[in-house]
Amino acid sequence: MWMLKSPGEKLKILVGQKEDGSLCYQIKKGGKTRIRKSRLGIYTDLGSFEKDLLFEDVEYRSIQEEYSIPAGKKSVYENSAREMALRFTAQGAAFTLRVRAFDNGAAFRYEIDAPGRPELMVEKEVTEFRFGKSYESMWLQDWVPTYEDPYNPRGWDKSINGQIFGMPSLFYSDRDSSWVMINEANVLNTNGSYCSCHLVGDEHRRMTIGFAPEEKGNPIKTPLPFYSPWRYVVAADDLNELVNSTVNYNLNPPSVIDDTSWITPGRALWSWWQDMNGAQLYMESRDYVDMAAAYGFEALTLDCGWDPCWIEELCAYAHEKNVKIWAWTPMQRLDTVEKAEKLIPLWASWGIDGLKIDFFENDSQHTMWQYHMIADLARENRLMINYHGSVKPMGEGRTWPHFLTAEGIMGMEHYQWSNLPDSRHNCTVPFTRNVAGPMDYTPTAFSNRSNKNTTMGHQLALPVVFDSGVTNYALTLRYMESWKGTDFLRRTKAHYDGVRVLSGYPGDHAAILRWTDSEWLIGVITVLKKEIYLPMDFLGEGEYEAEIYEDSFNGEMISVRSQKVTAGDTLELRLLQNGGAGVYITRKPGALPEGICSGYMSKRYTELLCADAGLHGGSEKIQWDHTTGGVVLNGSMTLHTAVEKSGNYSLRLFYAAEEDWEMEADVGSDVIVEKMPASGAMRTFLTHTVIVSAAAGDLPIRIRRLRGKAPAIWKAKLIDNNPFRPLLYGVSEENLTGGGEIIFEDGIPTACGLGGDTELLFTDVEAGWDGRYVLRILYSAGDNRDISIQANDDKPIHTYLHNTAGWGFPSWETAGEKEVTVDLKKGKNWIRFYNDHGLMSHIRGFELDCVAGGLPGKK
Repeated sequence: MWMLKSPGEKLKILVGQKEDGSLCYQIKKGGKTRIRKSRLGIYTDLGSFEKDLLFEDVEYRSIQEEYSIPAGKKSVYENSAREMALRFTAQGAAFTLRVRAFDNGAAFRYEIDAPGRPELMVEKEVTEFRFGKSYESMWLQDWVPTYEDPYNPRGWDKSINGQIFGMPSLFYSDRDSSWVMINEANVLNTNGSYCSCHLVGDEHRRMTIGFAPEEKGNPIKTPLPFYSPWRYVVAADDLNELVNSTVNYNLNPPSVIDDTSWITPGRALWSWWQDMNGAQLYMESRDYVDMAAAYGFEALTLDCGWDPCWIEELCAYAHEKNVKIWAWTPMQRLDTVEKAEKLIPLWASWGIDGLKIDFFENDSQHTMWQYHMIADLARENRLMINYHGSVKPMGEGRTWPHFLTAEGIMGMEHYQWSNLPDSRHNCTVPFTRNVAGPMDYTPTAFSNRSNKNTTMGHQLALPVVFDSGVTNYALTLRYMESWKGTDFLRRTKAHYDGVRVLSGYPGDHAAILRWTDSEWLIGVITVLKKEIYLPMDFLGEGEYEAEIYEDSFNGEMISVRSQKVTAGDTLELRLLQNGGAGVYITRKPGALPEGICSGYMSKRYTELLCADAGLHGGSEKIQWDHTTGGVVLNGSMTLHTAVEKSGNYSLRLFYAAEEDWEMEADVGSDVIVEKMPASGAMRTFLTHTVIVSAAAGDLPIRIRRLRGKAPAIWKAKLIDNNPFRPLLYGVSEENLTGGGEIIFEDGIPTACGLGGDTELLFTDVEAGWDGRYVLRILYSAGDNRDISIQANDDKPIHTYLHNTAGWGFPSWETAGEKEVTVDLKKGKNWIRFYNDHGLMSHIRGFELDCVAGGLPGKK
């Protein structure tokens, strides 16, 4: 029997050897057994390393170090452990069981070396984790290749026999008030030496290690000397100790990056949640950059559809405003060295700062190699990475500090096709998946009307409850500017010094505290309606002020109140069912963080409150709460302002509407008719901007509802940012060459039957000056199709139009937009749309636009 104690002697690992030469282990902490006596061993083509192991010697060493990574749940990671290496011989090879004991966890791995052999075939492990009778509660994820499934409460019954479960997995002893988590570490960063593994259930209180299903029972070919992934157990006395554990990071090699100054954690805006084709739009992407900069956020994430013809210009624009650009790509574009070596340096040369790499969805050994290959090339080209459709993280962020986050979580995107995630899931993952590493859940959204199952307070709290090196907000710019909860999002931080669980239980509630040197943020979420009492004992001496953001109107709005607190106080929060709250605490709250305010977020505006409007045609006043009033637009209303100079302005309305509606805006002599999208509910506010022309002097603005259910309008902004009014070119028979036909979709002439020899040609495209323009293609598509655009005799742009039908049946009726940039000369130009190797989408026409200020970028 060999025993290894942790540095603080809180935990000990016992390794025994039976008469047949086999090994077993058990883990104890605080005098209580956390893992019962369990088997160890591994089978290879050399033979079995389970029995007949001949002991040679044992070596002990201590580990004591501290390190920091740019993105992590704390500012300093402490690696304090003791290690024992038990050396044996068997099958003519050297076999080592390496064991590490931490005060809050235990880990082991297998090592094999056979002189003269270059490689080894690993057939299976016999690694076990056996539990005592007191461990009745467990939260297990049914394994799926994306790790996007709930962590369900399960029992030790026949239903788990042979079932595979994703790691991490969580177990709880109510009798001992002790928590155990099982996971693996040091997998992605071993150049594909092993596959990712899972747990296999057994009703007899036993879990075993199983290989990736994608291996299909085949052995794993791995180089010698061989090192298995670490199998580790977190043994925590409470949830705070569990959440603060960093065992998996400590088991990974140190950073391979000396200069990490280019690695910047942060909060990112992201358009995909509201419009999955939003990244196709260059002009709107600039608006997102403007909002990120104005609100002090660090980044913008472009999902599928961004175009190479303008990405470099967008990156330059963003960098001028201190905003980073993340760009999405499917991993299939990078799945070989040849592909990755071509694209990753190219994207870096364009100014892209980080890659969101999607659709791994595979735990095989080969896929683990792909993770490593991509991470190395990203590091060489100073690109941060976010793995999506991916395996769970296993502490590799220590080795690769540019690996800021990963999916491997059922996140907000699932609302697009299901009724999940729900509050129970959200209250479970802080104590399961998020313990293992950062997760790109993409928090905070409420525009999903039909399947909305949590309150605004719940959604507001998620960015603090969850940890991610880059937090991609699902809340889009049209909702963010009009939502009171945005102030709390602006109070959050890109990185925190530490984390503490103030209260919680998986599947019930979670109250998570995070802090910097002088600011504290608390996110609280719950399943059931309850009162939560949070001790303020983390504060220093003296008085502090707490800004409390909580649910109002049954969770349909956010209210904000302030309260003085001291370290001796307890903060009481009354939470709604499926509700939540956010709390910001500091000595004296200052102004909200702010960066460069220009373009879409220009400060040159006049705010017009609709509570002061003149009412006509049956319109009525409405008061949502004590700070927010407006007008129910049954008929029309008139606002009054004045402008100093003649020109184009942006008129932005802040309103709530349960259904789409149509508006007529009379602004001086300019009349605009606009289709206005629904906000989703009468207490959910949206912004929508139209371009108006105004003459200098007094300016009445009359807003009239033409059709649709009456909206309620809170306010308007008249913004002096000199927008360009796009020029529209619709399709007609004369634009068709080589065939095709004109049909009507939504009453709009639309060209179809395009592709091959059938093209669209516009010969009278007028440009007001020489320069670069934004060409906005108006189309509909039931699937993704390629398109080429050529302006005059310039080199064609080869791109594609993403489907506009979403996740439903492939319809060709939903309108969409895609933007590219083209160089035109003053006067007449011709523009050609074609696809010489397949079919094209239905084309309704295009618009010519340019950047705000009326002057396009020069050639």
